[in-house]
Amino acid sequence: MENSESKRSGLQKRLIISTLAVSFFAGLMVLGLIYYTGKSALKETIGATFRELAETVSNNIDLSVGHHIEESRLLTSAQSILSSVEDANLLYEGQTEDEIKKRILEIETRWTGAVGVNAYLFEVLNNRATDYLKEFMRSGEQGMHNIIMVTNERGAVVAATTKPGHYYYGDQKWWRSAYNNSIGAIYVGDVHISDEFGTKTFDIATPVIKGGKAVGVLLMSHNVDIFFKAITTAKVGNTDHVMLANSDGELLFSPVPTSKEQKIDKGLLEDIAKEQSGWITTTADVHYPGKQSIVGYSPVRITYTLGKDNIDGKRWYVLTSQDPKETFMPVFSLLLRIGIAGLFGAGFIIVLGYLNTGKIIRPVKELQKGADIIGSGDLDYRITINTGDEIEDLATKFNDMSAKLKLFYIKLEEMVKERTRELEQRSEEISILYSIVTTLNQSLDIERTFSEALKTLIDVMKADAGAIWMLDNRRRAFAIVASAGIDLNQAREQRLSELFEYIGDKIINTGKPWTSENLTVDERIEGFTVSEEDYIAIVGIPLKSKDKVLAIMYLLNKNIRALTSREENMLLSIGSHIGIAVENSLLFAKLLRHDEPEITG
Repeated sequence: MENSESKRSGLQKRLIISTLAVSFFAGLMVLGLIYYTGKSALKETIGATFRELAETVSNNIDLSVGHHIEESRLLTSAQSILSSVEDANLLYEGQTEDEIKKRILEIETRWTGAVGVNAYLFEVLNNRATDYLKEFMRSGEQGMHNIIMVTNERGAVVAATTKPGHYYYGDQKWWRSAYNNSIGAIYVGDVHISDEFGTKTFDIATPVIKGGKAVGVLLMSHNVDIFFKAITTAKVGNTDHVMLANSDGELLFSPVPTSKEQKIDKGLLEDIAKEQSGWITTTADVHYPGKQSIVGYSPVRITYTLGKDNIDGKRWYVLTSQDPKETFMPVFSLLLRIGIAGLFGAGFIIVLGYLNTGKIIRPVKELQKGADIIGSGDLDYRITINTGDEIEDLATKFNDMSAKLKLFYIKLEEMVKERTRELEQRSEEISILYSIVTTLNQSLDIERTFSEALKTLIDVMKADAGAIWMLDNRRRAFAIVASAGIDLNQAREQRLSELFEYIGDKIINTGKPWTSENLTVDERIEGFTVSEEDYIAIVGIPLKSKDKVLAIMYLLNKNIRALTSREENMLLSIGSHIGIAVENSLLFAKLLRHDEPEITG
């Protein structure tokens, strides 16, 4: 019983565990779906945001560079600048080209060697143009410019906000591009590390124009970190960064300190070096390598319009990225909240599962109880379950099975009884045959044989009377040679003899028994009338030996009597045994008399 209870509780546990497992896997699928769809949707949203941020910063750079170009043009148009440049150019009048170059190189040598240049330095740092430039620098953002200086048409410094590293700049690319053989052109340089200032520098050189001709060059040298920091402060989170790279993959600006010559991944460069803005996912982010990051990008349009001599023929691209932890934090946070809710849900499912499985287990227990009772043999027991579901249907099936089993057992008992009766009848038949055979074997006297056989069969078959119809040698005709239970007066003997003769012909011809359960209504008997005191049921049994009918035994009943096929077969078998005994008796009598009786059939 304890084991049975354990199994029952085990079933309930398995149902609860199965329910919990299904819920758990369903929850995992939901979490996976949320993670996948949420992450995809978040990628699209963050990617679009980073693209817009990159576009905004790119536009700001365009505007800022354009603004500084415009400022440099305004500076070159200032009267103090023009006057200083013109005065410096007048100093070379009357000198040959070689003399001018020699003088400039002598000053350059002393300037770089810091020997005998005080007068020149004083003149450069203390004139109206320098004062104007310094005033301009003070009005702008502190530290934005490394230096602002002006050169004459020979490349010699005329004015500067601080001491420049050289006196002569005529051999520098920015000067040659801006002066442009006195034609003049705007020059914007690429970001580079300045040996003079030791920082990343971004230069804008503008020609000083007088009478449609370049007479000098103004240089604005910008501190990249300050210049770009002011226009890349836009953020969408705590860890996102806006960076600037050129088409060679060099990282020009990053708000997070990096190595001075750090380059971005070649594959990443190929993805962002496009004329249209966009966003990508990559594991080659500058600050978060190896992690899947979202990078927005946008080209700096002004680098496409300045001309091939500017920015060393390169292009600039703005990149935006963010720590993936922060990027996907909303998804992870949602998953965490759902996970916590799932734990509470699991507890609720366990409680609910316990209650619901109890509703399932109770009818199952009732079903098991009923099965045990029915199995013990009580087929009248009926299982009562009213759940309105498959368990109730199963209980109904059990009840139907129990009813059918009971019916089967009843039929089986009847079959056993029938078989028992058959065995009893068979035993009785064997007993009758044994009794008759024993009687027949005890004597070779034919009269005694007939007498004992009639007596035995009348008793066994519950007949009222019996007779033997056989050829009587003394009368030389068929006659009743033996009888039992019959009062044979002359009239009755005559009627019976006629009936026996009529039936006997049929038996002799067929060799089979002839029966009639009611002679009064038997259409086979034509021309015979049976009175009330006569017998109305008759059985004629051929007494045969070697398929030859030697005599006929008649069993008579005053009441209607029908024989079964089994009884007919038994009587036919008995008739054969008696027939053999009759033949033996006749042979014995012949031996005694040396006279064989005449037998016809």
